[in-house]
Amino acid sequence: MISLKDPALLKKTVQYFRDRYRIPGISLCLTDSYGEDYIMAAGVRNLLQDTLLDPYDHQRVGSLLNIVTSVVILKLQEEGILSLEQTVESILPGILKEGSRISVRQLLQHRSGLKDYLWMDVAGTKCIEHAVSSPRDFFSSRSLVRLVANHNLEFQPGTLFKYSNTNFLLLGLIVEESSGKKFKDAVYQWITQPLQLDRTYFPSTNDLRLPFATGHSKATPDLTDLSDDITYITDLNVSIMGTSGALVSNPAEIQTFMKALFGGSLLSQESMKQMLIFHETDDSERFYGLGLYKYTFENEIAAYGHHSGIHGYESVTLYYPDDEIFATVIVNQTPVGVVSLAHQLFVNR
Repeated sequence: MISLKDPALLKKTVQYFRDRYRIPGISLCLTDSYGEDYIMAAGVRNLLQDTLLDPYDHQRVGSLLNIVTSVVILKLQEEGILSLEQTVESILPGILKEGSRISVRQLLQHRSGLKDYLWMDVAGTKCIEHAVSSPRDFFSSRSLVRLVANHNLEFQPGTLFKYSNTNFLLLGLIVEESSGKKFKDAVYQWITQPLQLDRTYFPSTNDLRLPFATGHSKATPDLTDLSDDITYITDLNVSIMGTSGALVSNPAEIQTFMKALFGGSLLSQESMKQMLIFHETDDSERFYGLGLYKYTFENEIAAYGHHSGIHGYESVTLYYPDDEIFATVIVNQTPVGVVSLAHQLFVNR
């Protein structure tokens, strides 16, 4: 069993990395192998106001939602409502030109071959840019899927890995079609309600509930390059992110979810076994299962989890099985490199 050596030292280390990375704020939940949580924050909610960041503040956690969605899909399979081997066409007929070639499992694995809708053109601008430039417009998930629906696949389904937000947008629609519930209601039924995650939610409006940490972006609106200016982000068009990345939470509640997942209280052993079958990705140090990465670090250290970058925020949640330690980190700035930052906190704990 491994306990934290010195909580006061960890707090100083968090402050050190906040200063080193020159970020507005960093919030952390670290859980040792005894189950003791260490929840803390360093920095501010907003650089313009200097209000101290609280670790329980609402923040955007983007594609950490992938793990949540995967759990919901696996719950539906456990209840006999769907199968991972079903095709997209069998559940959502006509939604994709190649829907009969792509299975639910391949969507979960990012091995579908579908283009990523976020990089498609909408009125002369990449779709992802509309998240900040068109906060009042509404984009339905089906309209976003149509951006790629008739394109040729980039590879034969099941043969390669390529991260595509289209996969989890489709999985959200599959949850709704199969369960007869809205996606957020399915998440509430199986995850947020039983785990009492009061500050984790799938937003229906573009702003954040109070109290929240403002996002700070040093990236261009399409997130592909650095900008000379800092953009302060409070509103974000969540309809564009949808079930591929609109989740709001904080480190402590993400950690509660991860502990329940790996503690066996959310899924059956068979479902967890399927979730943890990993395949190669386009990064030799990362592998992907069902909505879940396996990260490999120096000295043969491995961790399961997911990371996210969304306008103004980066986040990562990690479970180190050999040490039985969990770590979730959110920073209210992008780009930062949050996976490296979180692992350094683990090493220096």
